[in-house]
Amino acid sequence: MTNELEERNRKRKARRMRRRLFSLLGFALLLIYIPAVWNWVFSVNYEIGVIKTSTLEIKVPLQGVLVRKETPLKSPGDGILIPSISYGERVANKGEVAAFIHSDKKTVVDNYRQTEIEILKRVVDQYDNSFGTERELWENAIETQIGKLTDLSNSGNLSNADSMRVAIDNVLEAKARYLLENVPDGDLKDEKKELERLRSSREKSVKSVLSPSSGVVSYHCDGYEEQLNAANINDITLQRLKSIKKQEVSTDKYLTPSEIAVKKDQSFGKLVTNDEGWIVFFVPEKQGKELKVALDKAKLNNLELSYEVELQGVNERVPVSIQEVGDVAEGYQKVVAHMNKYIEKTMELRSVAGNLVTQSVTGMRVPLRSLINENQVDHTADIVVVEMNKARIKRVQIVGRQDSYAIIDNLDPKDSDKSVKVFEVFLLNPKNVEEGQVVEK
Repeated sequence: MTNELEERNRKRKARRMRRRLFSLLGFALLLIYIPAVWNWVFSVNYEIGVIKTSTLEIKVPLQGVLVRKETPLKSPGDGILIPSISYGERVANKGEVAAFIHSDKKTVVDNYRQTEIEILKRVVDQYDNSFGTERELWENAIETQIGKLTDLSNSGNLSNADSMRVAIDNVLEAKARYLLENVPDGDLKDEKKELERLRSSREKSVKSVLSPSSGVVSYHCDGYEEQLNAANINDITLQRLKSIKKQEVSTDKYLTPSEIAVKKDQSFGKLVTNDEGWIVFFVPEKQGKELKVALDKAKLNNLELSYEVELQGVNERVPVSIQEVGDVAEGYQKVVAHMNKYIEKTMELRSVAGNLVTQSVTGMRVPLRSLINENQVDHTADIVVVEMNKARIKRVQIVGRQDSYAIIDNLDPKDSDKSVKVFEVFLLNPKNVEEGQVVEK
């Protein structure tokens, strides 16, 4: 009996010892892991980045309208116009822009033309023995036009195929006339007389439409050629711009039409003087006030305030000079800019949208979200850099900003302790960070 009691007591003591041992081990583990768990649950995971040098362009969104020196080209009557000048080419003062054929003489002229083509074909068949550089010249001219026609076919858009066909016909006709002028004396005497008679007869049925001045020819009119000009730039308002945008047509590039059916006094094209033009645009009020201050400062120093403009549909940036910054209306400020380049490349555009590139800044680029305690007056802010695994808060100057990035610079470059450097590590999300705080990378 005594032995049984002793055995029970021994086992009870052994169980108590094991429980105490396990409790001690559990307590030790808590001491070790509780700080790690606490840090995992309640600490902030900081993102880090490296300061790099980059160029940031400061852009202001704009919407506006193009104003040019334009003269509508009007038809002398009812009939058909055959362009003599290709789209986008310059015509001299009093030069022929197109040949006008009255509607009741079109059939006669077509017959003349068909006979002329048949004679020229006979000339090519009999005397086309050109070789060397001369032959290469004609072949290159024809291949160029065929290449354009192939590109149109591959794109699936054959709306301008007629223009390409006319261009190929013009090259072949020029070659035939060249051959005709160089055939031996006495050959094709009858054909030459016939061509001369046809030419004389056709000239009696065709009237030349002459250019009132020199300029670049376009065969697209939008109806604003006489409404928008340098004299009434001040009349362009934000409401007027909105009405122009509503009436805006396609801005596709136009090739030279083979012929144009017209009515008397109808505008079939326009003549653009490409020495100068204007962009009247509207920008947000805040940026508009900055432009006005910059313009006033430039005028005081007898300088020109020049920028570049990005326009949708135009590959090149258009250099402009600001002439005037108007009043604020509906949260926008009106700006008048002068341009003297790329006018012929923008002559199919009327209402435009794009960006005014006001500044190009090179320096240390960082995300805006990495800057804290920003002062909107002097444009300074704090950035948190990591030195020896500790946070260092340094004050920097914001030189420029665009979208979600900023270019920063040191307030005092001579003070190396308070300066930030290229390739220095910084915090992308510096929330609730204190000076000297340990930062685990």
